[in-house]
Amino acid sequence: MQNDKFYTFTSPQGKSYKIPALVFKAAAVLAVAAVGFGIYAAYAFVRYSSLQQEFADYRAHKAEYEERMQTLLDDNEKMLRDMSEMATLESRLRRALIRDPESSMQLGTPAQDEGTAVKPEYMGRGGPADMQLPDMMSILEVQNQNIKQQIGDKKASMKELLAAMEKRSNSLNAFPDLWPTDGGVISSDYGGRMAPIGGGYDWHPGIDIAVDFGAPVYAAAAGTVEQAGWNGGYGRYVKIDHGNGYETAYGHMSGIAVTDGEAVRKGDIIGFAGSSGYSTGPHIHFEVLVDGQYVDPMYMLSSK
Repeated sequence: MQNDKFYTFTSPQGKSYKIPALVFKAAAVLAVAAVGFGIYAAYAFVRYSSLQQEFADYRAHKAEYEERMQTLLDDNEKMLRDMSEMATLESRLRRALIRDPESSMQLGTPAQDEGTAVKPEYMGRGGPADMQLPDMMSILEVQNQNIKQQIGDKKASMKELLAAMEKRSNSLNAFPDLWPTDGGVISSDYGGRMAPIGGGYDWHPGIDIAVDFGAPVYAAAAGTVEQAGWNGGYGRYVKIDHGNGYETAYGHMSGIAVTDGEAVRKGDIIGFAGSSGYSTGPHIHFEVLVDGQYVDPMYMLSSK
């Protein structure tokens, strides 16, 4: 039963209770408030947990970004050093080739004499103070990619230069300018002379170098042995083909240390001085041929 000021409730035992309407309304409001607070508390807890996770993710990503950033910076610095060293070496190689008056290689010269110069677009620059890590990493990644491209270009140029140097080195190794003996005295020049055996005038197609019996005889250049053995008046004889039209011959040796078809390097011992064949004493007879024609060996041999 309800009146203006009280709510009346009867228990199962028959007892009646009067509750003021104001108290009942207050209890209802409190119940609704409690439910609302519970919902808010649950939402706040979920939101707090979410924020904690977001913060943990942020810290993890921040650490990852910083580590990645440091790696990019280290890579950038290393590549710049490598590129500078390669450019310096390239410049030195080019200058060495340019200084060689006998080099027939046509190579472009660098735009700058010093190879340490780095193109402006590859240089490090400052940026806005408020630049974000992802933006900085993107810039570094692009810069590193550009540097890698330049390093690739430098490597290709270095390979070209090294191939040219190797070609030049091979050419020099095959050029007969090494003296075939250690010391000695030229006892007979190239050209016309009085014959040492039998008298009269004859043509001497090489030079004679008087040395001790058994002194080593060296290949004047790298090449392939054409002939190694006895050759009439030359006695024990070796002839070497050096390629590019160059040949050398060595006569009157006491012993031969190579065989037909053998590859020899410049300075290899090919035999030993002697007096075999038509000879008046221990020496080495040395000839140089260019395209099958005898030339004065003194034009080829380096100065002692």
